[in-house]
Amino acid sequence: MFWDRLEKRDTTGDTFNWTAWTKGEDTISENSLREQNYITGLNILGSTIAKLPVLIKQTTDKGEIEANKHYLWDLLRLRPNMSMNSFDCLKSLIMLYKHYGTSGLYIQKDYKGNVTGLYPCKINQFTVDDVGLIKSTKTISKVLVDFDCVGTQGSCLDTDMIILRDNSLDGINCKATKSYVKDTIDTNLQAQNYQKNLFANGLTSKAVVQLTSDIKEESELKKIQAKFSRIYSSNNRIFTVPAGYSISPLNLSLVDSQFAELKINGKKDIASTIGIPFSLIDTGSLSEEDNISYLTNTISPILVQIEQEMDWKLLTSTDRRKGYKIRFNVNSMLRTSAEKQKNIIIDYVKNGVYSLEYARNLLGVNTDFNNETVTLPSGQILLKDLIDGKATWQKSTDINTKGGA
Repeated sequence: MFWDRLEKRDTTGDTFNWTAWTKGEDTISENSLREQNYITGLNILGSTIAKLPVLIKQTTDKGEIEANKHYLWDLLRLRPNMSMNSFDCLKSLIMLYKHYGTSGLYIQKDYKGNVTGLYPCKINQFTVDDVGLIKSTKTISKVLVDFDCVGTQGSCLDTDMIILRDNSLDGINCKATKSYVKDTIDTNLQAQNYQKNLFANGLTSKAVVQLTSDIKEESELKKIQAKFSRIYSSNNRIFTVPAGYSISPLNLSLVDSQFAELKINGKKDIASTIGIPFSLIDTGSLSEEDNISYLTNTISPILVQIEQEMDWKLLTSTDRRKGYKIRFNVNSMLRTSAEKQKNIIIDYVKNGVYSLEYARNLLGVNTDFNNETVTLPSGQILLKDLIDGKATWQKSTDINTKGGA
């Protein structure tokens, strides 16, 4: 099992604490996960990428095909490890990546060097051997990764870890997204607590009790305050005020304080920082333009990172020379309405972009690709056929010439 192979370290007592450098962000991490918009944004981003199928493709003389017979096919597509499916594994990777600034997939291999499992990890620290501690004539990585996998700590070289980095200025060290919106998260948390307390009090704010006497001694005022709270207050928000006292409510108007506007602005800041459209957090829906922008500006850069890491660390040099590559299928994010999809496919078929067989395959119809049929609009002809004299008017001219002779 993977868990038995990890090195377990003691982070207490006199031993060195490898995660001490992250202690400054522990409070931020704990608080930010209580902020509903922030955790919603992380879930949306993680789920968006996790639902995209991971495929192994191969470039051949006949074009690009899906290499479903490669031994990594089932591992990437269905079960990265025996404890979780592909969706859960990728979602955990992305949420850790955005929350902590970096995350990884630990690559478990057998004695032959074949990949047998991928495990999402929280990366604690990178250590670069810039003083020549590693002496070897072989090409070997000099970056050590300290990681935490479900509470178990271990270390490995970066060649054994699929690594994602966010907000990195030097290509090694990273900065968590939440650190850039710390003030916004704190403000939103205070707004949540205020709203909670306001509803708990029946939408009534605090009140002031005024005395007709001129008592100024602090100790006497405290006694009166305690007596009033003990005797005259009620859980039903009804006060029995004795003679000599008057009570005035301190009602804060949420409209005057622009409470709703501030909450919306905080939600927009968090959505923008995570990289998801505001409408996804606000209404849970996207327009077609927003979806394309989301894919281009947020999803694609993350996918490129993962694809390049997997191509280099999961595939061998022999696999890469044979044309194998690991790619995410983003077609599910590009789907439109049935009417628009029909019109797009028809236009592509009419203009010879899609063959009839390929168009049928897109719609889930069983298709034979041995003889593909490409159509062109009336009046158009392939340049090759024109050069070979296969145009209809060329044939007619040939027949007339022969008949005249």
